[in-house]
Amino acid sequence: MTRQLNIRSDEAVETARRLAEHFGKTTTEVVVEALRDYSARKLAPSRKTTPEQAKTDWLVLQAMIEEANRGRTDDFTSDHRDLYDEYGLPI
Repeated sequence: MTRQLNIRSDEAVETARRLAEHFGKTTTEVVVEALRDYSARKLAPSRKTTPEQAKTDWLVLQAMIEEANRGRTDDFTSDHRDLYDEYGLPI
């Protein structure tokens, strides 16, 4: 036997009926799809960070950069002109 969910809300019933009619689905299909969408949005990890988290992330990133640069000499540069000809094409 299928379990049932009873919703005692005229607004919910009317909205589900209207959406079902519009999309050519049953009210059950509309309600189940809406619940799945809601669940996926609410249970997904939040992409918002607090100011404290952002500061911590920034400090961790800075520490990683400092670690990567440790022991590096000043003769490294981002100038790569020697790899390209006068037209900007790779040699």
